[in-house]
Amino acid sequence: MGIEPARAGAWRTDDFRSTDFASAFAALFDGQAITESDGLQISLPEIAENGAVVPLTIDSTLSGIDKLYVWVENNPTPLAAQFDLSPNLLPFVTARVKMAESGYLRVIARQGKNWLQARKWVTVVQGGCGSG
Repeated sequence: MGIEPARAGAWRTDDFRSTDFASAFAALFDGQAITESDGLQISLPEIAENGAVVPLTIDSTLSGIDKLYVWVENNPTPLAAQFDLSPNLLPFVTARVKMAESGYLRVIARQGKNWLQARKWVTVVQGGCGSG
């Protein structure tokens, strides 16, 4: 029996509505304890010349991760992506995200019953969400 590739799962449209970061984050995680982890590696430029196309790679050697969330704290819609993964594989995701302005990009990972996070600051020269 082979391992099936991860498939895009259903996501709630309410999670991706335009709102402020604190409200959206609280609504999705509802007070769950989230621990800082150096086991999640985020690769992205420190300075993004164009916020419309910021390259991002998320990598980890932690086993059992089945969900990743990408948050861009200062965006009009702060939840940028959600990935449903096989917990049998080590996570590796690459994408391009939009960033309206300088700020933190935060990755939240679910590992069993635990929630982990890592974040990095990105300085945006030209905003990529129509904010100029």
